[in-house]
Amino acid sequence: MNQPTLSLEEQPKAPAQSRSGFFLYPWQKGVLLIVLLGVLYLRIWRRKQARILVCSHCGKKNPPHQSNCQKCSAPLMRVD
Repeated sequence: MNQPTLSLEEQPKAPAQSRSGFFLYPWQKGVLLIVLLGVLYLRIWRRKQARILVCSHCGKKNPPHQSNCQKCSAPLMRVD
């Protein structure tokens, strides 16, 4: 019963197993990250666009906390 001895380099490698059984390749993780960042960006952009106040007199965009226009001092009407 002569069995050949195997060195560490010659031993067969077992495939990597994940604990949950769910495995993502690196490119899939990258695509998922890009999609999540895109959704986050769109949500922040839409929220910001909804709150910008535009002066009806001069057309300047003003932050939501202003009550008067920064350029012409006309009162800003909040439209909800």
